Amino acid sequence: MHCKEIKLTDIWRTCNKIRAAVFRTNLNLWEYFCPLDPNKNSIISESQFISVFSGHLQAIIGLSDQEISELADYFRIQDGRIFYTQLCEVIYDSVPDFSQNAPLISGLEWADPMHVNRLSLSEERRLNLLLTKIACVVNMRNLLLMPYFQDYELISKNNGTVTIGHFARVLNYLKILVSPDDFNLLLKKYLKDSYTVNYIAFIAAIDEIVKYLDKHGVMDLSGDVLSLFPGRIINAELPKLPRPEMGKLLASSIFGKQSIFHSSLTEPKQTQDLLTTIKRIQRHVLENRLRVEEFFKDFDALNSGRLTVSQFHRGLDILGISGIQRLYLSLPEIEAIMIQYQDPCDPTRVCWKTFEDDINQVFTTKELEKYPCLELDVPPLDVIELPRMGGKDWQKVNTVQRELCEEAVDKVKKRVTNRRIVLKPSFRDYDKHNNGYVSRAQMRQSLLSNGILLSDEELYALEERFNNEVGFNYFWFLKEVEPSSCEQRCPGAIHHEVCGKEYIKKPIPRAEQDIVRILAKIKGKVVKERIRVMEFLRDFDKCNQQVISREDFARGLSVCRFDLTENEMKTLMEVFASPLRRECVDYRRFSDVVEEAFTQLSLERAPLIVPLQHLPIKDGERNFLNFDERRTLSCAMRKLSKKPEMELNLMSIFQDYDKTNCGTVSAEHFERALSLRGLLSIISREEFDAVCKCFSYERGMRDEVDYRAFVKGLNIMNNINKYKPF
Repeated sequence: MHCKEIKLTDIWRTCNKIRAAVFRTNLNLWEYFCPLDPNKNSIISESQFISVFSGHLQAIIGLSDQEISELADYFRIQDGRIFYTQLCEVIYDSVPDFSQNAPLISGLEWADPMHVNRLSLSEERRLNLLLTKIACVVNMRNLLLMPYFQDYELISKNNGTVTIGHFARVLNYLKILVSPDDFNLLLKKYLKDSYTVNYIAFIAAIDEIVKYLDKHGVMDLSGDVLSLFPGRIINAELPKLPRPEMGKLLASSIFGKQSIFHSSLTEPKQTQDLLTTIKRIQRHVLENRLRVEEFFKDFDALNSGRLTVSQFHRGLDILGISGIQRLYLSLPEIEAIMIQYQDPCDPTRVCWKTFEDDINQVFTTKELEKYPCLELDVPPLDVIELPRMGGKDWQKVNTVQRELCEEAVDKVKKRVTNRRIVLKPSFRDYDKHNNGYVSRAQMRQSLLSNGILLSDEELYALEERFNNEVGFNYFWFLKEVEPSSCEQRCPGAIHHEVCGKEYIKKPIPRAEQDIVRILAKIKGKVVKERIRVMEFLRDFDKCNQQVISREDFARGLSVCRFDLTENEMKTLMEVFASPLRRECVDYRRFSDVVEEAFTQLSLERAPLIVPLQHLPIKDGERNFLNFDERRTLSCAMRKLSKKPEMELNLMSIFQDYDKTNCGTVSAEHFERALSLRGLLSIISREEFDAVCKCFSYERGMRDEVDYRAFVKGLNIMNNINKYKPF
């Protein structure tokens, strides 16, 4: 018969369980075993031993049958009976008897009038500095603290303690101003009985510090700390600016010569950080079209060009939260800007006019009229290409990590090219705000959904390269991964080889040389935004010569924000060039042509002519249909227009999907709406694609469908078919 091996740890655990029950309920096992042993042999039978633990004691101690049997096997003697006395000795001999120990505390510690609480090392150091400052104030004003606290004790009879409220009122009455953190630190040290303060110990500590300062000659006759004392306490009312004299003393004491080491060690890093901060502010101002002057001029009532430190700080805070995007500047960055633009005559003021001129260089250069030959590159390229916070300088990353990232990019690029995978839709589904960023988890999910498997090290390398404070920049990632059309040779492209490298010069599109399309683009912008082109161009004609230079013409149109390309600008200059001065542009003739979008010149000579306003269109290269596509579209619209809008009620479905009421929906929602009304089944997929292409409209970074124009087209075709003669 197989018997289970008894382990000592199991028996010891069972004894601990019995010992815990004895200590908890004051249980006496002798009372249960002694009646079963009338001869006092210290031995009972196994059945009696088991009956004791399985009866009334089982509910108290909670022993299982297995534990009881193991306990009986362990204390069994040779004849099969149980040695219960040994079990009771094991249980009761290990219980401590606290009555034999002397008390460690007597309660007299709280009766000590100088009793204080213990603090940590850092808190003790802060408390010593705080008490030293209070002692200097008390000694300088010759204050006696004891009478102010004794007046309260005569009434309350608290034996050297006052309430927290009275302690705070006394400090406030004596003009000893402490911060909330400092007051909590004093309470933590001198608090007694959880609601009173031991002012006797507090006053004794202040008196001891005053005696120490007088003994060592730290205080002068007026009671203030000597200025020559090397450990002089800095007053909290002083501005929190760097102390250059402390840096000079430290550098000279350590290195010997400050001018050799200090400038070469600290200045380059500080200058680089300051330039980066200025570029970040310039990009923030450029993206949100902000005027720096508007945030500071209200503080400068006398127009002196200088502000206090706090006023300049507030102006920077307001500038940072203006616009759509937010700009966060840390306190060290703001302090570095204040030091850079500090007034040389008054260190407590900042030259905000100089700061404004430096920031406005992202738009133009001050006093540009004095340098007519100066060529500007605005906005500066380094400001546009400034990386966002949180990203890493890829040229300074570890070589192993960089090579791993390149291998991961090549692996994804090969997989995308071989399998003809389009990654952009999967990323775009997660990018709800269409800003080009997704989270790390969404990036991993997009790659996995397309069957691209990468290791954790490769994914981490990709995150290091394409991550910043916003998230994972999948625009940059797709630019590296997806094959671009530039890599394919175009038959009309011009190839140049420079220093062994081949560069492709793309041909000029015909649309950028068509003056009719360019003028239609400008007229549409003028009609939508109500722009008067003459207001932006005539200021460049100082001598009223009716012509301006080509540079001034391009500069004036750039302010209008027509979004013209370089080739379109050249085409405009060639068409409207002055006949006698080809290097200049006849801007008045150009303005008259653009104004035809609203009215017609010399209309008083022909009173019967009714001018028509220019109708801006939304069509572009994305909406162009060839002959086959137009025929397919015509068939699809003829099928879809069999029922009018009154019966189909398509507009309500489209409006449900159009949350922002902008007039467009995505292609998926457009397909779903047609499917709900049963229209998707009557047209083929080719016809559906033709409809989406005809009514497509670029919104953000993707194409959507203009459902309002689509419904209007269906109604027109339905009315035509209704009155069409048979």
